[in-house]
Amino acid sequence: MAGIGFELKKIFKEESVTSLIGGIAYSSIVTVGPTIIVIMTIIALYFFLGLTSVSYAERELLSSTILYVFIFALLVTAPFNGVMSRYIADKIYDDQYEDILPSFYTGVFLNTLSGELLALPFVYRLIVVGGVAPIFAAVTYAFFMIMIIAFFSMIYLSATKDYKVIALFYGMGMAVTFVGAWIFFWLGEPVIHAILYGVTLGFFLIAFLEFSYMRKHFKQNSKKYFDCLRYFREQYQVLFTNFFYILGLYIHNFVFWGHPNHLVIAKSYYTMQSYDMATTLAMFSNISMIVIFTVLVETNFHDRYQKYMESIIGKTWQDIQKDKKAMFRLLIQQVSFLAIVQAIITTILFLIAMAVLPDFGFGGSVLRNYASLIGAYFAIFLMYCNIIFMFYFNDNKGAMMTAVIFCISVLVGSYWARENLSRLYGLGAFAGAMVGWSFSFYRLRYMEKHFDAHIFCNTTIIERIIGKVPKSIIYKKEQGNEG
Repeated sequence: MAGIGFELKKIFKEESVTSLIGGIAYSSIVTVGPTIIVIMTIIALYFFLGLTSVSYAERELLSSTILYVFIFALLVTAPFNGVMSRYIADKIYDDQYEDILPSFYTGVFLNTLSGELLALPFVYRLIVVGGVAPIFAAVTYAFFMIMIIAFFSMIYLSATKDYKVIALFYGMGMAVTFVGAWIFFWLGEPVIHAILYGVTLGFFLIAFLEFSYMRKHFKQNSKKYFDCLRYFREQYQVLFTNFFYILGLYIHNFVFWGHPNHLVIAKSYYTMQSYDMATTLAMFSNISMIVIFTVLVETNFHDRYQKYMESIIGKTWQDIQKDKKAMFRLLIQQVSFLAIVQAIITTILFLIAMAVLPDFGFGGSVLRNYASLIGAYFAIFLMYCNIIFMFYFNDNKGAMMTAVIFCISVLVGSYWARENLSRLYGLGAFAGAMVGWSFSFYRLRYMEKHFDAHIFCNTTIIERIIGKVPKSIIYKKEQGNEG
């Protein structure tokens, strides 16, 4: 993400109100911009094409289709994205750009193969058991596979460090989505078909543009298609971290999809509307934390971290300790600042939501679950920031343990809440999120206390940073003490 840091430093260099607004706007565009663009486009289509005029069953079929495609496409790509991002970073560091393109082809194959194992049985059930039109089910399958490729391609597109182009591609894709849905509707297609076709067409364009841009940037091909596979063994902790973190984001929804009051669409889609809506509201009430975190890390912490890593190459032991303390002191300051600022934002959004949402028909169980889930996602995103710091310190084991503990805790807490609480179901996810965040917090404290042993006793972390390191540097601690 260093490309974001360079741009932000240029923007914030002027130290004015205008530069502050510009920096926030830029970081928002490159982090959450694509997500917001997609959501706003779908909402606009719902409104302008008159989705409320169709039957309730048809509306829920479309909503459930889009929900399932997004969630399970993220789950499929999550483990591959983490590992392949490490592979890309190492290849860029070693100036072996010719290995990146073949790894992309291998990754697309693995992702789509995994997606097919999930999608084909489900599409068969939609048609045979659910009675869904074959064309609708076929486009749903295409939509799912395209989303997998689009999500996976973003890892490679990010490696180009041209983050603005990602938002541009999503903007172009959603423009095609809007126009395409109108054309299909004008040609006489049912509303839910027109919207699904338009969304599929838009994401096809996004995936195509991502692939084309990536091919233009990484032109050489070493044809080492199997070279990246060893990373799945070497970086298994990163794989599990990404998978269990994404699974933990949605596993509480899966638990409540099994609630006695759940809704079943086409005998295939299981949802619980009130809880799912509360989850969406809570997630977006805290999404600004990602923007703030990006600004803080890329403009401040990254430099302090780099200074410490440079100090271990040839500075004295006293200088190394000084830079280490400065780095962790900044980490604590930024995490505290992030929590305080986001708490203020979340509280304001919560009060606004409680006052406004009832006028739009959201009340009762939606607001009750929203009140607890907003705290859950506050803790989840704060925990995710701690995981990023663990990756900075090459603490893959701690990151994996955090993600697994978080996922299991949310699962257990949500199941307990479903069985024992009749009004505040979201407390289960909140309790699980707090367990995950607490573990990540104490893991970072543990790392701070044992950081010297982690750095100097694990030579691979030094080799990843400075290449082949003389043994005298690895044992600088002893030399420093003697001095």
